[in-house]
Amino acid sequence: MYNVPKLMTSLSGVEITTKEQWEKFRRDEVFDLCTNYVYGVRDIERPRDLYFTVEETTEMYGMTRKTIRAGFGSFSFPFYLYLPMNADTPMPAFIYVMHENMESWLGFDDNGNMESNDTKSILPLKYITDRGYAVAVMPTKDIYREWTTHSEFKVGVFAEVNAVRRKNSWASISAWAWGVSRVLDYLETDSDIDATRVASIGHSRSGKAALWAAATDERIFLAVPNNSGCMGAALLRCKRGEHAKDINISDWFCEKFHDFDDAEEYLPMDQHMVLSLVAPRHLYITGSVLDEWADPDAELRAAQLASPVWELYSKKGIVIEDDSPVLNKTYQNGYIAFHVKEGDHSQTFFDWENVINYFDKIK
Repeated sequence: MYNVPKLMTSLSGVEITTKEQWEKFRRDEVFDLCTNYVYGVRDIERPRDLYFTVEETTEMYGMTRKTIRAGFGSFSFPFYLYLPMNADTPMPAFIYVMHENMESWLGFDDNGNMESNDTKSILPLKYITDRGYAVAVMPTKDIYREWTTHSEFKVGVFAEVNAVRRKNSWASISAWAWGVSRVLDYLETDSDIDATRVASIGHSRSGKAALWAAATDERIFLAVPNNSGCMGAALLRCKRGEHAKDINISDWFCEKFHDFDDAEEYLPMDQHMVLSLVAPRHLYITGSVLDEWADPDAELRAAQLASPVWELYSKKGIVIEDDSPVLNKTYQNGYIAFHVKEGDHSQTFFDWENVINYFDKIK
């Protein structure tokens, strides 16, 4: 039997029963636990000398694409904003976190959607823009390379900040989430975008980053962690598949988290706490029935444990009308939406269609 840290009890032992108590006392405690023990403390947020350059605007597959570079000092990274052609009003947008494998796998088909021969995942850009949404595609590699390069936080944004590394210093996932916020900084300047209606979205490790971006940036209207699993949307304790010692072969999380590789029961937080940091905004958790490594059952448990924070705001968290989730059925009647689709680790058209349906409802 695992003892899950109590979300609605302060560190002093006081029960949290109002949104005022949550906002004044408990939210900061939860944020600090998640930051210091897992995601790491950032050395910088928005730089004073942050700049944006629109390098190119082109038309492709019936869409407009802007190539944009964001940077400060000697550091910069590119991202790509896809828009419906001839849009006449500011539109809601997705910020899509594209990790290096997805960038190498995904290519355009004849219709302007991105697909792959190596994975069932897709990024249906033309479909999304035809539905009236913009998509800012943010590759992660220039912000910080994948852990397989063993760059030891000496490249990308870390090289520019050049801070002394500590056990609780930020790492890859937090750096990518930081990038999401800088993309949002740009979107606030673009007259084509309704920057009050922006979703962070990603698959797998990018889903972890999209979730942490929403936890750290309250401007994000909707968070969509797709198959994000361990240290994403899934409760760590008693989950199937991946655990701390498995995921910590990477440099995704701070050094302090490695202390819990074989001692997860001592970790003073769990992922329901991360989900709670999105409240009272919108969250859509998506999973796949065969993806035991990410474990959609553990994602559901985390959502259920996080829901009381939404209730402090008189909003429903996750609402499951059935005794247990039905395969390929969407649950969208709360501020935490949820579905489990057929198949394994992937982000498919089923995910995109239903996420956009939910976005249509709430925007």
